[in-house]
Amino acid sequence: MARSEAGEQLSAWRPVGHARALAQAVAGVHDAADGRMGLLHLRGPRGIGKSAVVGRLRGAVREEADVLVTTCRSREHFAAAKDLLGAVVPTDDEHARRHALNDLVATRTTDRPLVLVLEDAHRCDSATARWLSALARRVPEPRVYVVLVYRCSERVAAETLFADLTGALDTTTIDLGPLDEPDVTELLRRECGLEPEPELVRAALESAAGLPAVTLAWAEKFRALGAPPDVAAESAAWHLSWLDDQPESTRAYATAVAVLGSTEPASTAVLAGVSAATAASVRAELTALGVLTSRGRFRSAVLRERLLATADQDALRVKAARLLSDEGRPQEEVAELVALLPELTEVWMFCALRGAAREGALSPELAISYLRRVLDAVPGHVETRLELAEQLGVVDPSAAMDVYAELLSDLTEPAVRASVAVHCGASALRAGRGPEAFGLLAGYLAEGRPAAIDPELRAQIEAVALVNGFGAARTVRRAMDLARTITPPESRAEGGRRLVQQLARAEVLRGESLPTALAHVRSALPAPGGARDFWDVFTVTSLHFCGARTEAMTLADEIVAAGQARGDTRTQKIALAVRAGLAFEAGELPAAERDARAALAITGDDGDFAASTVLASALVRRGEVDQTEQILNRMGTPRDPVEYGWAMDAKALWLWNRGEGDAAIEVLLRCGREFESMGVHNPVLIPWWLHVVTVLVRLDRYTEAAEAAERGAEAARHWNTPVARGYALYATGLTTDDVETLEQAVVEFGVAGAQLDESRALVALGVVLMRTGHDKAARKHLRAAIDIAVRCGASRYAIRTHELLTSAGGRMSAVHASPKDALTVAERRVAGLAADGLTNREIAEKLYVTIHTVESHLSNAYRKLGAQTRAELAAGLR
Repeated sequence: MARSEAGEQLSAWRPVGHARALAQAVAGVHDAADGRMGLLHLRGPRGIGKSAVVGRLRGAVREEADVLVTTCRSREHFAAAKDLLGAVVPTDDEHARRHALNDLVATRTTDRPLVLVLEDAHRCDSATARWLSALARRVPEPRVYVVLVYRCSERVAAETLFADLTGALDTTTIDLGPLDEPDVTELLRRECGLEPEPELVRAALESAAGLPAVTLAWAEKFRALGAPPDVAAESAAWHLSWLDDQPESTRAYATAVAVLGSTEPASTAVLAGVSAATAASVRAELTALGVLTSRGRFRSAVLRERLLATADQDALRVKAARLLSDEGRPQEEVAELVALLPELTEVWMFCALRGAAREGALSPELAISYLRRVLDAVPGHVETRLELAEQLGVVDPSAAMDVYAELLSDLTEPAVRASVAVHCGASALRAGRGPEAFGLLAGYLAEGRPAAIDPELRAQIEAVALVNGFGAARTVRRAMDLARTITPPESRAEGGRRLVQQLARAEVLRGESLPTALAHVRSALPAPGGARDFWDVFTVTSLHFCGARTEAMTLADEIVAAGQARGDTRTQKIALAVRAGLAFEAGELPAAERDARAALAITGDDGDFAASTVLASALVRRGEVDQTEQILNRMGTPRDPVEYGWAMDAKALWLWNRGEGDAAIEVLLRCGREFESMGVHNPVLIPWWLHVVTVLVRLDRYTEAAEAAERGAEAARHWNTPVARGYALYATGLTTDDVETLEQAVVEFGVAGAQLDESRALVALGVVLMRTGHDKAARKHLRAAIDIAVRCGASRYAIRTHELLTSAGGRMSAVHASPKDALTVAERRVAGLAADGLTNREIAEKLYVTIHTVESHLSNAYRKLGAQTRAELAAGLR
């Protein structure tokens, strides 16, 4: 009696699994014991566990039946029968041999049934097959159960050889597949010595595809590592070994799938050279074995690569790519194959790669790699270079700018060249290479040839040139000079509107004509209900510095909302940083800090410097010296004059708070010199000169302060916005101690909505009144200044002012970090009910107080919270 090699190996592994197949086989043995001879076809791919089922069958019926197993190897007459039963009558008469074999079977089955197992049954000799058929037909009630074991690929041979036997008996066919979940659970329990969780069982099934040998390797590795292992190599080796035993049609189909990666059976069948029916059958078999997914793709990249390594890959890929192209399949599928070729030798290959890159289904990185392959084969191809630059613009704006710059130099066709110029400038803006782009575009505009192109396209070039020029200190002056040469466009299409945005910006930086700046900025406003984008941020800042602060904040809100709605994080981030700056200038430090931190939390560099400077400016006014220092130390390079000015202002105040007055003055004067070198003369952008005056007055250097105030105030009066007039009056009042001038400054700052400036002017007014002995009037202004400072969140300033109030003989509760903390218990209760929507009468009835008391508490709450409406009151209480 012999056993197959596979059977011995699996027996050593203590066979497991296929419980249902085992149950069917055991039932057949029981029927044989009752005199009903039966036949079982047990088939499946190599290594799926056929011999394991046989091994388990032997164990299951050991006490009730004899199981004889042989592996068919010889075609010699009765070779299998001899191996099974051990003896055959030595005669050439086949009839006599059959009778002798029947007698042996009768003797062996007197007390218990006999199970005859033929492994590799497709190789059985024909004489044994005929004898088994005769046994079934001529011996009454033989207590015999025959098990034919063979591979699926040998199905035809086995069924043909045993056709008579199959027709004579009650036959069961079992097609063994991979282990199922209960099988794997049992294997893991046995091999790992634990009760596996369902998640662990599913992980083993997913990784090993239910293949017994691979599942066992998985279990052994898990036992050693204590974590789900990688058995891709074992799985690939098993499948490759299995494929080696399969018909050519199966190997060809698997190779075709490896080459195509296709989910279309028709394409794979054509490439493999097999019929559609054969392809469907093979695909089902490969899917059942875990080679393919349900979508027809390889489960294992390792197996796919190893299979491809055995094939003529390049020839197959060319053939496959042609096939897919002829079928009109998506360019992405064709390009995937073409990209793997070592050389591109035909035009259709270039077209496939470019087409796939254009379709937009690929990642930008993959599209870029395809286009670079084309350019490697046909260097200098203009259309491909343009497509490459477009794709690079998504992931690497700096590289995109380089490609556009080369094209700008190489091209001659005016319209194409102009379009390239616009894209070059846009890429530079994202890459932070403004000065380079400004030089390129200014040179391009100086050639004069753009005059021949469409005015809208020319406006776009001029706009992008200016925006890049304004993005660095060394090109701001040249950008303003260029702006002087540009005639405002008549069109308000996209290019025209962007251009006037930059012309307004130039006028604001120069500070020469408020009416001209306002005319530009009004014409640059987006249409009501129209789209808001990154470029509209420039309109926001110009509106703000032209005195239209409410409009500026409204537009900033709209841009933030629009960026968030369409997932444009870059626009959202920049708009948040700018809105933080507007809130800071309005004295709303908590809102400024909130927006600045929100901007910094969004990925990307654009807007980081502006947000950081606003955050530093807000923190330093709250007295957060250490946090301010950390932010100042990690800030990079500013991208425009306003960012630079904010940074210098924050640093100067930080130095002043540290007691370094002279250093603070030097920083402010350096800011002034930088502005002068840029050609920036607007006194309200960053009132560095006013801060110089303030510090000099505190250092009792009145002569220097008066000179600085005179120069700055003249320019501020010329700009003539409420805040500019307030700056001029405040600077003059500081150096002259003139009460009326300071009172006018307070009014102008109030009109402008510049709350911190208003608070500072009130303090200055209070100090002057104290000097002249008007302590009562001084205390009134100092209390108002403290209320505003607390409302603004400028706690450090509020504390200093509180000290002045005390020295003036005034009384006031301690300064609070938050405006709502300044409310009394009664004020908070009344304000809360009002915020909930109750009327004054309803509040009075609920609290059992008079309406006059409610009105008094509400008036104090509105004042302390800086609220004008009940909605603002509710917001202040949060």
